[in-house]
Amino acid sequence: MTAALALTLLLAAAVPSERGPALAERLAERGRATLAGDPEKALALAQEALRASAEFVPTDFVKPGRKGEVVEDAFLQGRQDYRAHRAPLYRLAGECLLGLGRGAAAARYLRRAQLLDPGAGALPSLLRALLAGGREAEAFERAMGVLVAGRGTPELTALAEQAADAVGLASVQAELDRRRFMALPAEARPRLLEAPISAPQRARLSTGQPLRFDEPGLTLLYVADAACRSCSADLEALARLKSSGARIMVAGADPDRDQALRQALGLYGHNWPFVSGARWEPLLGAEFPVVLVVGRQACSAAVVGAPLAERLARVLPVFQSQDLQEKLPRPAWSRRPVPLPPAPPGLLPEGLAPGEDEPAPTEFPSFADDFRARRFAPALARLEALQADGWLLAPEARLNRALCLIGLGRRQEARHLLLRLGDSRFQERVDEALEEASRAR
Repeated sequence: MTAALALTLLLAAAVPSERGPALAERLAERGRATLAGDPEKALALAQEALRASAEFVPTDFVKPGRKGEVVEDAFLQGRQDYRAHRAPLYRLAGECLLGLGRGAAAARYLRRAQLLDPGAGALPSLLRALLAGGREAEAFERAMGVLVAGRGTPELTALAEQAADAVGLASVQAELDRRRFMALPAEARPRLLEAPISAPQRARLSTGQPLRFDEPGLTLLYVADAACRSCSADLEALARLKSSGARIMVAGADPDRDQALRQALGLYGHNWPFVSGARWEPLLGAEFPVVLVVGRQACSAAVVGAPLAERLARVLPVFQSQDLQEKLPRPAWSRRPVPLPPAPPGLLPEGLAPGEDEPAPTEFPSFADDFRARRFAPALARLEALQADGWLLAPEARLNRALCLIGLGRRQEARHLLLRLGDSRFQERVDEALEEASRAR
């Protein structure tokens, strides 16, 4: 968006609108007051509020300069303020639809509220709408984005757990571990094992008991190479971790060649349990020494390589974090991989904007076919039906309408639509289309 284009926009919107942000906010306030008792009436008020400020009028949000000029930075800030104004209106519409039991439709409006202003408080309602609409994987993914950053609230945590059970996850906390590990720098990132993890069948502690990883607390299993080249330094590094509260155990990578490790343990006076009877290469790989870190009752496991002291210092705080209390593994664990949510539909190659989710109604492919074949008038007619259906929100419908008008040579109408469009999820495409309308002949 250039400064000249911003000036064009300002001049095009120089006449104040009677149906502006102030009216929209008054209607929304009435809608919020009505929601609990009459969601149908509240929805009508919310939709009227959305219509009241559907057009981005720069003078409502940007103070002009000496000669009515708007510099680019001020214009962009004004548009951002407009988006923040629109977010609560979309949120209200979504919460009304959710109150009426229309989860899928509610999610479209609540997604838009979250996009326009992530801090506007729409996320809990969005998660409920996604769960009600059968989009549990998306609900879980969105909840994780907040929890992994440490910004979870009891409400969001409870919704994340509800979504986790719907997708059959073994542990929410273990999934938080995984994502936090992936966010570490590559040189500090451990190798994650598929969990829940089980100990090798023949692995026995020096007490004679079988090795188990599914006990509460944190387990550190140091597995030395056969030559025990770095055992002295590694054992000292582990000794400094006693205050972590972790159980420390040791084993040789080859149970038939662990004498050097046993001698080192005796030399330094460490009485940690010794694990024998198992070959560790199938589980841990071929490079030793390593430390196997197991937590969350075997639902979270990582292999940490050398330099052990440095890498353990980055890994252990993740295992020691506690964002929620949960019974492990969770009772709804499905023992199947968690499905990934589908990516939101993107722009079509022709630049047309789709709706919020899949599957698209049958009218949309027909509309796109008409557009590709340059049958712009029939495409416009189909577009009206799409917007009435609710799958295509108003900003995307206006963008597509403007593209059809450009195709019909009705440039001024297209420019008018695009100039006042500020709350699309494809805002860059709106700006590109505005340039197209200005160039078209």
